Amino acid sequence: VRAPFPAFYGKFRRKLMEDTHLDDKDGNALPVLEQVDKYVAFPGGIPKKWLDPAFYIFLVAFIGYASWVIVGEIREGGNAGTPPLKTAESIVTHLSAFSVLLTIIIIIFCKGLERVMYYLDAKRIADQLRQRVEQAEQRIEEEKQRAEQAEQRVEQAEQRAEEEKQRAEQAERLLEETKKNKP
Repeated sequence: VRAPFPAFYGKFRRKLMEDTHLDDKDGNALPVLEQVDKYVAFPGGIPKKWLDPAFYIFLVAFIGYASWVIVGEIREGGNAGTPPLKTAESIVTHLSAFSVLLTIIIIIFCKGLERVMYYLDAKRIADQLRQRVEQAEQRIEEEKQRAEQAEQRVEQAEQRAEEEKQRAEQAERLLEETKKNKP
């Protein structure tokens, strides 16, 4: 999404980096800057994603209201015999008040959307962390099972070695007995 005030945004971003001591040398700078790039379009904090739609909504609403006010005021002023200067003053007052009100409403709406986006991102990150923890727990459990299996194999090998040792001793005894029994 193209920011409508790129020079101002660049200054704001540099100022933010200076204030928070974020620079490219810092290891944690990139994720934080990605968040800044993702959300902040200007100091009001409207998410970049919503900046263009908010601007178009503002334009459409303003143009629609402006044409309605202008036509209505001219018609009403003409019927009442109001001087054109008073009619123009009334139109400017209406449009100024409406543009301020519309701007405030759009900023509040965009800030609400920003909170929702932060919440969804936080939820996604928490889910990813939970999955990583579960995977790590599974790997730990698998490693424990492998260690237990290795211990069992070692015990089995020790038992086999003991059995072989007993067989060897038994074979030696039998050999000695056969030597003694032979005249």
